[in-house]
This record gives sequence, structure tokens and C-alpha cells, in this order.
Amino acid sequence: MTVQTHYIEIKAIPQVDMLQTEVIGFCLQKLHQILPHFEGRIGLAFPAYGNDKTLGGIIRLFGTENDCGFIHFKLQSLRDYALISEVMPIPEKVRSYRIYQRIQPKGQSSIRRAEKRLTAQGKWNEEVLQNMLQKQATQRIYPHAHLKSSSTKQQFILAIKSVHQTKAVEGVFSAYGLSQTTTVPHF
Repeated sequence: MTVQTHYIEIKAIPQVDMLQTEVIGFCLQKLHQILPHFEGRIGLAFPAYGNDKTLGGIIRLFGTENDCGFIHFKLQSLRDYALISEVMPIPEKVRSYRIYQRIQPKGQSSIRRAEKRLTAQGKWNEEVLQNMLQKQATQRIYPHAHLKSSSTKQQFILAIKSVHQTKAVEGVFSAYGLSQTTTVPHF
């Protein structure tokens, strides 16, 4: 568990052939290759989260000055797609805090897996299917990015929920820079 003292900002540069959401997805893909090496010390924030129901065009990375400096160096390959700020100290006056959580909505594949499992148990029927379909239809759609798994090479959606907090909570982050409980500053 490391105290966050500094940050870097990545701002998507508008591209002729790529939407802003695609640029942010591309940046998140690169970050996902880098962040596991930091063992949960780097947290991400999306200051423009929710604008037009997207993650917005800005990613902030929080960590120590040394960790942010190393990531800044590693991100130079993104300069054609994003403006990468210098490493900066976190402002002393922080308005509030946010938790950015990964949300894994149930999709068609989860229904197929449930059907297979419940059929083997003799519990699958039309009523169960209709309940699952109804539940799926009422799920909230969160801002997200399309990524590709480095291990399985399969495409997936990284859906992210933002939760407002008034106090900082220390902890560790996932390989995506997200957490169910750890906060990042919001300014």
C-alpha cells in the first residue's frame, strides 16, 4: 500500500480515423501492459467520466513520484495519440475522492454457462431463462472501453463505475488501476 503523492494526465488527441473512446481504449490497453509491474500501487481516474456516457478523454494516473516518472517514460509511445503531462504533485486542496470500480455485467455468455450448469443439475427451464433475460435487460450500462486480453487474445468490455467518497481510503489497485474500495483524488 503506497500513498499517492503525484499524478500524470493523459489527454486523448482527436484523431481523424479514431473516436476519442477508441483512443482512450488504446491508452488503457497500453496501461494494462504496464500496471501489473507496480503491484497495485497505481490508481486511475477519469476526470471527465460520464460526459456523453463515456469515460471521457482524460486518464489520470496516481502514485509516487518515482512510479509516475517511470510510467511517464513508458508511455512515450502514445504521444501520437495522447498528450502526456509531466509528473505533477497532487494539489493540496482536493475537492473529493472517487473509487473507480470494474463492473462485469452479465451477458449472453453467462446465460449460456448458466444454462449448461443448470441443465446438468436438472434445474433449467423457461422461467429461469426469462428471469435471466429480464435481469439482463434492466442492467445499467456504465462507461466503458473495448480491450483485448493479453493472455486469451479475446475482446472484452472494461465497464467502469465511479463512486463518490468524501474521505481518502488507502489500499491497492488492480492490474487495470481500479479498485472496489481504494480512492483516488478528484480535482
